[in-house]
Amino acid sequence: MSSYIKRFRIGRFVWTVLVGFYFLVFFTNFFRNAIPGRMILPALFAYVFVLWLSVEYYFGSPFFQSGVVEHSALWRGVCAFFVYPFLAYLGADFIWWHWTQMPVPPVVTGLLGLAVFGLGTYLRLGTLFDLLRIAQVRPPARGSKEETVVLPEKRFVGLRFQKLARHPRYFATLIQLIGAALAFRSWGGLVLAVAVGLPLLLVQAKYEDVHLRDLLKSELGTYTDTVPAFWPRFR
Repeated sequence: MSSYIKRFRIGRFVWTVLVGFYFLVFFTNFFRNAIPGRMILPALFAYVFVLWLSVEYYFGSPFFQSGVVEHSALWRGVCAFFVYPFLAYLGADFIWWHWTQMPVPPVVTGLLGLAVFGLGTYLRLGTLFDLLRIAQVRPPARGSKEETVVLPEKRFVGLRFQKLARHPRYFATLIQLIGAALAFRSWGGLVLAVAVGLPLLLVQAKYEDVHLRDLLKSELGTYTDTVPAFWPRFR
């Protein structure tokens, strides 16, 4: 695992703030022009989404992946090709198409969706900050300019969310997909989240399960025997 950034980088921070601010203004103007009478809840969703991605980007966390082990470029691309069109569909259906809108007041599903998406975002960021807290930075190897970030295995398996599931960041992403569909009042989005998004997340979790042996040595057997892969076990 080498993608996370622990040391403060002023250039990356400034760039993140500028790009994040640009998208906040963009979505404000977009929803104000597209649905002036119904813009508040979609705009709030967009704000949470942009701020979440800004944090993930700044710390070098790969979007929609866990960042615990080296991710698969293939599955990262497949996931991106699903998530972004999925969000575009939710927005277009809410604003223009109305193909799969729930016959429920937008404020009801909007508030519920924001709460669910917020929960998923809390889990994504909570797991991220836990990983950053225990991550250790090693100096660049000879002939390389990049530092390596490693996770001590005993501290990793003792993290609060890692005790619930081996891949809590993927479970959090599923919650976010469901929350997004609810926020835009789309039963079609719920179907896509479960029928397409869930299998993609399960495949990525299975892929990372194989590569956990690169991170966990002495703890691998006990950890995989006692902690479920995807669905949390509360005890």
